[in-house]
Amino acid sequence: MMQKNAQEIIKELGVKDFFEIPFGRLQGSTVLVTNGKGNITVSQLLKSAEYFIRFIKDNFDVNEYRYSISIIYLKSVQLVLNNVRADKPNKKDAHIIIDVMHEIADIHAKNDSEKKLNKEIAEALSCLVEILQ
Repeated sequence: MMQKNAQEIIKELGVKDFFEIPFGRLQGSTVLVTNGKGNITVSQLLKSAEYFIRFIKDNFDVNEYRYSISIIYLKSVQLVLNNVRADKPNKKDAHIIIDVMHEIADIHAKNDSEKKLNKEIAEALSCLVEILQ
């Protein structure tokens, strides 16, 4: 049951498209994810990663394990988006990264319904980590 739900989530988020892009062929305009509501390009994801790194450094203790792991991961995302190979996080670190991104999303949330949506997204991503790794 959980796997079926996660597969539906993968399809809905457009995550499969991300894994189908050949390595070394990314450009700023390359669409990484499509989900019916719009596209996310390499340039947009690079800007988001840069913002998250800056936000974490400005608002949290980067010596704390969970924030340092998140920064390392975001820097590896930047490398991959610039056509450089980088290590994927292990399952434990992936869950930590999801928790930190959820925390940041909740800080930016304008109301409880946005926080509820953030929680649903974080839970869906955690399911994906369990299935994909």
